[in-house]
Amino acid sequence: MSERDTYTITAAKSDGWWALTVSGPGLKRDYHTQVKRLEHAEEMARDLVATMLDVDTSEIDAEFDLIVADDEVTTELQATLLTRLAATLVRQGAAEATQATVADLARRGYVHRDIGYLLGMSHQAVGKLLNEAEKSTAAPADDAEAPSPAVFSREKVFGLTTRDAEALLRSCLLDAAEEDPAGLRLNRLRALSERLRRRGQPV
Repeated sequence: MSERDTYTITAAKSDGWWALTVSGPGLKRDYHTQVKRLEHAEEMARDLVATMLDVDTSEIDAEFDLIVADDEVTTELQATLLTRLAATLVRQGAAEATQATVADLARRGYVHRDIGYLLGMSHQAVGKLLNEAEKSTAAPADDAEAPSPAVFSREKVFGLTTRDAEALLRSCLLDAAEEDPAGLRLNRLRALSERLRRRGQPV
């Protein structure tokens, strides 16, 4: 079985349960099952596929895309996930720009309290950002041959921020292409949100 195989789970509300319809490679027809909570849908679908293919669940190396059988809900979820992704990019860019500016002003001789006043933040927050910047550029203490820490570059950070944001937005736009089925767009947006969550960014 190819690791790129994808099974589709279509979920519909049914008297306090979720009725699931599972379709995909190797299945002769659509199969039906149910779960109480959507978080268990993939596990249930994986078990069903393994049973129908007469293999162990560990052999099912495939993706499972969940689609809510309600076009209005799908559209609403897509809009919300896109908004949250955009907000995450803004927060990430603001955080990196702030740290870069704090480091630049400190290098120019500005004291913590003045930096804080100019940026509308506490001097303690300024100190924390500078400590984080120093840790990220510090050379290993046990490496005598290691080069001295590089100066924190505002231009470098802004460039990285721009490239990262553009890369993620390009990915988002490609993954949520209008020609894709609504359910597929939704699952790709959810996957992007999960990627950001794993990177420690609130989504």
